[in-house]
Amino acid sequence: MVDEAVFEEHDGEAARQHPSEHAVGSRERRPGEPEAVFVVGIGRSGTTMMRNLLETSDRLAIARENHYMGHYFKRRGARHFFRQVGDLADDAAVRRIVELLYSGAYARHSRWRNISPFWRWLLAEVPRDEVEQRLLAAERTERGIFTAFLRIYADRLDRPIMGEKTPTHYDHVDELLEWYPDGRVIHILRDPRGVYVSDRHRRKTQGRPPYSWLARIPLLLEGWVLLITVFSWRRAMNRHVGYARRHPGRYTMIRFEDVLKSPEQALPRLSEFLGVEIPLQTERVRVPLEHGMRSTEEGLDPTAADRWRERIRPLAKRLLELALRGPMRRYGYTD
Repeated sequence: MVDEAVFEEHDGEAARQHPSEHAVGSRERRPGEPEAVFVVGIGRSGTTMMRNLLETSDRLAIARENHYMGHYFKRRGARHFFRQVGDLADDAAVRRIVELLYSGAYARHSRWRNISPFWRWLLAEVPRDEVEQRLLAAERTERGIFTAFLRIYADRLDRPIMGEKTPTHYDHVDELLEWYPDGRVIHILRDPRGVYVSDRHRRKTQGRPPYSWLARIPLLLEGWVLLITVFSWRRAMNRHVGYARRHPGRYTMIRFEDVLKSPEQALPRLSEFLGVEIPLQTERVRVPLEHGMRSTEEGLDPTAADRWRERIRPLAKRLLELALRGPMRRYGYTD
């Protein structure tokens, strides 16, 4: 059985949101509500869906991914670039962070990919002066700067509980919960066969190097995605065991398939874990059409749970089942 409950992602930017599009909640947290909520999990496992689902509550503001803690390569995280500005106790160093963002210098560090969606949202929606003032008023630590960025987003939506979703932050759960002792982490799990099919589709269609080069030899691309899926999925499961042991009550795993097929069971358990009511009105969830292989933007799409079955090659299916047989059985992926 999966630990407590269990729930698709992409690093593409979602539609911009404004406070007027949301019910306005009190800025004050209620007793029992967490300070922050983080959504993690390997790519293509359901983190975008979970972010949008959580934001149907007028208490939660879950920012787009920012890779602040780290990227696939840990030292590609935003905070590692921000460290180059100097001692955060110095006002001039804080102003250099703002300059790094708004001058485009940080974007140039990205090389083969766009900067993470949160930073694109920040540059488009929040005036430079406001960001500078918020950072100067923040606690002068990496945690304080991170908190300031998350609060900018939460305050934009007038919601008391901040948060964010960055899939690769599953490598940093211990640090996140050290920074936010009253925080909660939701780890999304998805059948690795579904992860593989979804990631293969993304890599074939996104047209960015190095995957655009690999796509010229289809079997090479598919073999690479297969290896990445096996490595990432097994690694995430190994980390899950430790997190569940060290952070009971503050960390949970939720299956993508359970939320799609049985939201009436999964969402109340999620609400209890968070201490925040998540509405059962799943038709309010929005996921852009370009995200994955959807046919609609409205509501949860139950067919997404098993769509991989129509698109996976028998050999790839067999190899995944051989490589991940043990953990797949352990978490209920037996058919």
